[in-house]
Amino acid sequence: MKLTFIPAMQATWIGVLVAVGVVAATKPAAAHNPIFTPGPHVVYGGGLEATVGYSRNRASGAGERETEQEVELEFEYGLTADWTAEIELPFVDKDLNDSGSSGLGDIVLRSRYRFLRLDTPGLQRSAAVLGQVKLPTGDDGRTPRLGSGSTDFVGGLLYGHESRRWYYNLAARYRLNTVGGGGLEKGDKQFLDIVGGVRPVLTGYLEPDAVVFLELNWENAGRDTLNGADIAATGGWELFLSPGIFATYRNVALRTGIQIPIAHGLNGTQPESDYRFKFEIKYTF
Repeated sequence: MKLTFIPAMQATWIGVLVAVGVVAATKPAAAHNPIFTPGPHVVYGGGLEATVGYSRNRASGAGERETEQEVELEFEYGLTADWTAEIELPFVDKDLNDSGSSGLGDIVLRSRYRFLRLDTPGLQRSAAVLGQVKLPTGDDGRTPRLGSGSTDFVGGLLYGHESRRWYYNLAARYRLNTVGGGGLEKGDKQFLDIVGGVRPVLTGYLEPDAVVFLELNWENAGRDTLNGADIAATGGWELFLSPGIFATYRNVALRTGIQIPIAHGLNGTQPESDYRFKFEIKYTF
């Protein structure tokens, strides 16, 4: 395993972030969750939230260059005031060394249950559990593969601290991967996230609002296996510094951010993350 620190000059990617104005509607949007870290906030009972998102990830090294773009549709429904059900439909375009494929990716089913909510004047603390299943709907016979060919599971614990000015979030998740097509099993992954946020301008309840976030995202993956045998140059950990912004106006919200790799300890020689970008527009009915 090698330990590498990414040159600080990559921090210039922060300049990619933009704030975009959105149109008014009839009622305020839901509370602010971070961009790359799942938060404990849920849609109100009987409420529906629809999201259209775009993401772009790139990794390079070891003679390879991988680019993945994704357009996703996500729907979240409030089963109760504290429990939501979600579905994520990804449409993926991948390129590996100038060989490309595109189509439906792996569909994700997700549920979030908020078991703690403490409200005091100007402050809310909340905690939730997260459960997720990824279905093998993407074609894993293409090159590059659009899906893993496996059914995978995620469990997590989420915490949020939200005041008029300051935001703090913590999240811990574990991803259990199963055997996919061709006998390939991706290594299980662990995720730890620490987030700070600030509302630079305190606006009124029905006025445009924005929160700026800075996240620290750590991911650790076990080695992949092929027919039960370890693949040497797979797995390891990566650490990302992730600035972003969440802007709302009434029941419309915009989220955008970029993950910048700042350190990693990968096993063997393998492609390293260059960046991960995300942009989303949400509408709460």
